[in-house]
Amino acid sequence: MRIKRLLIPLIASALFSCKEKRAKVENKDLQPSATDTVETVAAAPPEEIKTDTASLKKSESIQSGELETEQHTVSYDFAFNKFPSANYKFIKKAKLDFSSDEGAYNFRTRIKEAYAAGSPDFASYYITVIFGCGASCIMGMMVDVRDGKIYSLPLGEETSCLFAEDRAIFNVDSKLFIAGICKESPEAENVYYHAFVWNEEKKAFEKVDEKVIK
Repeated sequence: MRIKRLLIPLIASALFSCKEKRAKVENKDLQPSATDTVETVAAAPPEEIKTDTASLKKSESIQSGELETEQHTVSYDFAFNKFPSANYKFIKKAKLDFSSDEGAYNFRTRIKEAYAAGSPDFASYYITVIFGCGASCIMGMMVDVRDGKIYSLPLGEETSCLFAEDRAIFNVDSKLFIAGICKESPEAENVYYHAFVWNEEKKAFEKVDEKVIK
């Protein structure tokens, strides 16, 4: 019995010592190492990089200016003033008269919409309606706001060209109508024109020579 009494304190002391060592080891594991500290510093967010916004805007404006210059390099100076139309004060539109052109009724929806939304844009009295008719082809009509009569524009297959620089050039103050500016090929430097003048008395377009339109 005496031996047992002596062993019990020894065993208890040994168990307490083991627990104390285990606690020290666990506490040591929980403390951050030097490596962990380095990694934490490295992961800090980078400093904000300052950008010169003024320089960027200047660069953008230069590029934009260059593009605008390129887009406006092609220009044609036609003598619209040689064929002036009458001075006319537009007040209201007459009712459309589809009986004035036998083919106009086939395009009645386009004509009605353009006529309702538009105002005279050719030769003082006429509202034009222009639309596509296939590859490299456009066609159109014009309506006289005074009486609603419809007339065909000099467009379509006869005045179309495969390599067109521009088409349907006109204005409200002139009777000159440039149907097309054409080239023989994309690389060709020379151009030729399909040009017409509206004869108000005859109600017809008359072809004119290239020399008189420049």
